[in-house]
Amino acid sequence: MKRFLSSALLVLAAIVWLAGAGQTDAQDSSSSTLARIKQTGVLKVGVNPLFKPFSFEEGGKRVGVDADVAALLAEKLGVKLELVVPESFGDLIPMVERGQIDVAMAGMSITFDRARVVDFTDPYFETGLSILANKGRLGKLGVGLVSDYDTLISRLKKSGRISKLVIAVTKGKSPEKVVPRFFPGAQVVAHESNEAAAEAVLRGEADIMVHDEMFLKVWLHDNAASAQFVLTVFDRPFKPDYYGYAVAKGNLDFVHMLDTFILAELKGNGRILEYMNRYIPVKAQVSVRSLEITDDFYGGD
Repeated sequence: MKRFLSSALLVLAAIVWLAGAGQTDAQDSSSSTLARIKQTGVLKVGVNPLFKPFSFEEGGKRVGVDADVAALLAEKLGVKLELVVPESFGDLIPMVERGQIDVAMAGMSITFDRARVVDFTDPYFETGLSILANKGRLGKLGVGLVSDYDTLISRLKKSGRISKLVIAVTKGKSPEKVVPRFFPGAQVVAHESNEAAAEAVLRGEADIMVHDEMFLKVWLHDNAASAQFVLTVFDRPFKPDYYGYAVAKGNLDFVHMLDTFILAELKGNGRILEYMNRYIPVKAQVSVRSLEITDDFYGGD
């Protein structure tokens, strides 16, 4: 009997130890990034190489909404900030996975495919995919006066010209995967950067570009001298889009902290609105509720 009790106690102790070890492993996994940040005293943030107004270079310095948010987060954590600018946007998620950066703050759309390999925070910015159109080229397709997605698709399908529509997208960005579903049968051409895709539409090499509404309107404003009579941005986005911060899988403590940071500091204290208005044109009005650029920004056709 004593031997049985002794064996039972040993088994029970082993179970308790394993449960404790498993719990410790889970805790270590969930807080590993935060622990590293605290230990090193450095927050490494990966940003988009070029995505105005979120991240771009000006006067030899990296600026933009995400750069400002990263600086605020580092300040709140009491650590130094190290901004990491990869060669391409597509490098960011692998860098998060390998631990080369602590978090990607890069105007990154929250998608299911990405969420399979990284964890996303709640959205910090709500926007939508819209259309930058070459009015002359659409005129040749018989849809020159169209200003919304539904009418564009309906008329192109009815006339049998959807296969002639040439769409510029940015390589590695979410529109590249989304466009075939929303524009079945159209020709899709991927470009190395957002700017290259927009310039292809301006040169008449593509009929439209599909991308984030804010980028399209800001780019058109910045290039008004050459583009304002040639191009237009459709009135409303045809697909909602949400930007979030990406961290390595399993860092739940870090994700929860970032969610609180987004809710309390960026949205609650109006910081995201303040930062947006630093970099978009003076005429652009960003609403508190949706943070979308209003129609006054472009002024219509």
